[in-house]
Order: sequence, then C-alpha cells, then structure tokens
Amino acid sequence: MTRAARSAALAAALLIVPSFAAAQDLGTTRCNAVNTPSTRQFMEKLPSGQYNTYMGGGVIVHCPAKQINLRADSMEQYGDDRRFYLVGHVFYQEPRFSVHSDFLNYFMGDERVVATGNVDATMPSGSRLRGPTATYLRPIPARRPLAQMLATQRPTITLVQKDSLGRLQPPMQVVANTVFMNGDSLVYGGGKVEITRDKFTAHGDSMFLDGPHEIMHLLRDPGIEGTNDSTPFTLVGRLIDLYSHNRKLERVLARGKAVATSKDMKLHADTIDLRITNDVLERAIAWGPGRASAKSPADSLLADSIDVIMPGQHVREIHALGKAYAESKPDTVKFRTKDMDWMKGDTIIAFFDSIPARDTVHSPSIRRIIAIDSASAYYNMAPRDTMLCSPAVSYSKGDRITVTFGPKGVDKVDVVGQTQGILAEPDASDTTNKNICRKTPAKKPDGKPPAAKPDSSAIRRPPAVPMTVQRR
Repeated sequence: MTRAARSAALAAALLIVPSFAAAQDLGTTRCNAVNTPSTRQFMEKLPSGQYNTYMGGGVIVHCPAKQINLRADSMEQYGDDRRFYLVGHVFYQEPRFSVHSDFLNYFMGDERVVATGNVDATMPSGSRLRGPTATYLRPIPARRPLAQMLATQRPTITLVQKDSLGRLQPPMQVVANTVFMNGDSLVYGGGKVEITRDKFTAHGDSMFLDGPHEIMHLLRDPGIEGTNDSTPFTLVGRLIDLYSHNRKLERVLARGKAVATSKDMKLHADTIDLRITNDVLERAIAWGPGRASAKSPADSLLADSIDVIMPGQHVREIHALGKAYAESKPDTVKFRTKDMDWMKGDTIIAFFDSIPARDTVHSPSIRRIIAIDSASAYYNMAPRDTMLCSPAVSYSKGDRITVTFGPKGVDKVDVVGQTQGILAEPDASDTTNKNICRKTPAKKPDGKPPAAKPDSSAIRRPPAVPMTVQRR
C-alpha cells in the first residue's frame, strides 16, 4: 500500500471514531469519543451488531446526558457488555465526583465505576479517598438514591468537616481494611480501624460514622486517646460511642469493662461517660451493674457509681454513691504505719484543692471528705509526742463524718449523730518500743557527744486533733 493510501485509510479510521458510540445505542445514553491527532483505533463488529472498539494514543470520551467525562492513555469499549475499560493516567469526572487511577472500568448497565491502582477519589463535600482499589456506584432513581463507595485493601479516607456556619474544621482521617460510604456522610469501616482527628485518636475493629447527626460507634476492643499535650486521657471498653456538636467532640460513652485514665486518676466501671469541652476532659461519670472504682497514686474510691468533676481536667470534686468506700495512704513523714486511712458511707463526697489550669505538673490534693449515712472513718495521725514513730489513731462512727485536711494531714474530724468514737495515742512510757524514734547521739568532730536533748516529758506537746461531736 502506498503512503497516500495508508494516509487515506488512517483518515477514514479517525473519522469513524466519534461515530462508534453513536452507531450503538447504549441504552438511553450515548458516549462519544473525541478525535485527537494522536488517537489510534480499531473496531470489531460482533454478531449482535454491537462493536468492540480499541483506542490508543490518548483517549477522551464524553457522556453528555450523564455529564461524565473520561480521559486515559488508552481505552477498550465492549458493546455487548456496555463497558468501558480505560488504561493509564485515567481521569473520571462528574460535576460532584472525580477519580484518578491507573485503571478503570465503567459499567454503563448498573452505573458502576471500578478504579484500581493509585486510586484518588474526591467526593462532593471535598472528602478524599486514597487506596489501591475502589468501587463507585452512581445514583439510580428508585433503586439507589445516593451514590455509594466501597474501598478495600486498607484505604485512607480524609473527611472534610464544616460547622453549622459552613466554616471548615480540622479534618478526620479514617484508615481501615474495608470502607463503605453511603452518600457523602455515612461511613462504615471494618478491620483494624484507625481514626485521627484534631486532639484525639481512636481505634477499633469496626466503626460507623453518621456525619449529619455527628455520631460515631466503635466496636470490638475500641479505644480513644485525647492527644492534648497538657491533658491527655485514654478510654477503652467493648463499645464506644462518640457524640459531637458543630464538629467538636462533646461526649464519649464506653460500655463493657470500661477504663478511663487521666493524669490524676484511673476509672473502672461497666459504663463510663466522659464529658469534653474544647478538647479537654471536664467530667467523668462511672456506673453499672458492677462496682465503679477511681484510683490515684495515693487514694482509691469504690462505689455503685462515681461522678468526677474536673474542670480543665483537674479533679475538684468526687461524688461516690451506694456503699461508698474510700481509702488513702497516710502522710508518713511524722510516723510509720502500714495501715491505710479509710472512710465508709452510703455516700462519700471529696473536695480537692484548686490549682491553676496551666499547672500540668502537680495533682490536686484532698482538702475535705464527707461520709453520709452509716458513716465510719479510720485515720492515722501524727502522735502528740514527736519522739514517737507510731501514729495516733482516730476511729469514729456516725450519721455524717467530715474530715478536714491541713498541710500536715488530718486537721479536724466532725461527727454528727455519733454512735462510737475513739482517739488513741501511742504509749510513750514503753522505752523499749521499737517505734521509738530516738537514735544514738552522733559524736561531734571534736569527739564529744552533742548536748543532750531535754526529756520528752518536758516538751510542750501540740494539742490533739480536734474531734467535735454533734448528737441529734
């Protein structure tokens, strides 16, 4: 064939390009290829009268009725299957959705788009999906009212979020083995789900996110961590629900062997409800069929339910209801003991010192503790005789007991409706007592012993810790 003949044949082939789809009525919608100087094509007629078409050298396809545009290095179009297969630098675009990938299949019959290889899809809200593969299902009236997306092989979803005024908020990132999106707001994740959001991270085996209602569910060994540098906290359980308002996390509810840990204490309960303001934990409520417990380095509390009030994530008050029991380590600077201080009552309320919110080093210390109904208390205190190492002991029972603490420990015990009470000092007359704190005087550098200390009996003893009793 002469060069002129070959040129004429190529020109004729290029003229056929826009007509292959027009010649095939692909349902009610036609897709037309656009000629480019570099486009090459081959057409094969099938027994059904449809055509298989193969194009290379850069391909552009328009589907005007559907407002779909396709672009790729090459394309295969199968008439009987009503399918486009695009290869190399593929770009699929609708008015509110687009996807880039290495390969893409577009099934016109069920409006299905399957992208593989470096998939990068953008949803109507601006949210983005990246991963090895994704299937996009276009809306079909009366059958599929919302677009749907299924991505496997551990994709990453970056969800764009806006508040009620339309202002952009920090995005949320979801990584999972499988992600399904119904519309642009309902997200389901399965298999090693990891969620990252401003000031917190979360994980679980499964998750569900309802964007419009700002609700998230985490299942199967889920956990959440507050990542604020100054006030971190963690929460785990069998099921965790997160509630937001205006894209700000406000409440986290953990059920089933829940454990919440903050800088100041650790909570255990069947159910734990955390309240959060501006990404800082403000309140923690624990309850359930089992007992709830709160523990800090020096104190512990056990009750049917516990309410911890902690503005700025610094503990200020703790309310324990239902067979409450509080235990703490005594201040052993002035004495030695292995016994713990404790208090019982149907209700116990503890108040803590206030410290500046910017203080992230010190933990608040207890200032006052109250036991109400069937109350009893046992406290170790510094003995009146400062030469002794054994503590004095205060034990009391009543309807209401209030213990006030000072810089050196227990300062005052008030009892209302007392039925029993005792304040016992250690025996100072027994000089063989192993708890006597006297030591053999050390010699001075000149070899002489130091001056003898006055007899402890001559020392003016401080008054005992005051105990007031109010009988009804």
